[in-house]
Amino acid sequence: MTTPTVPAVTAPAPGDLVYDHRAERLGVVMDLVGRIVYLRPPRGGVEWTARPEHLGSPPAS
Repeated sequence: MTTPTVPAVTAPAPGDLVYDHRAERLGVVMDLVGRIVYLRPPRGGVEWTARPEHLGSPPAS
C-alpha cells in the first residue's frame, strides 16, 4: 500500500498579492505567523486571517 503524496503548500511573503479562495477576495499579505497568514484588502481596510492552502494567485483581469 502506498501513501498518496500531498503537494507542499508554499507560504506567501509579506507584500504578495494573493486570492483567498475561502473568503473569495484579494488580499495583500501583511504577516505570516505559524500557519496563519494575515491579509489586508489592497486599498486598505480590516485585516483577516487565512491558511496558506486557501490562497492562490490573483485571477487575471
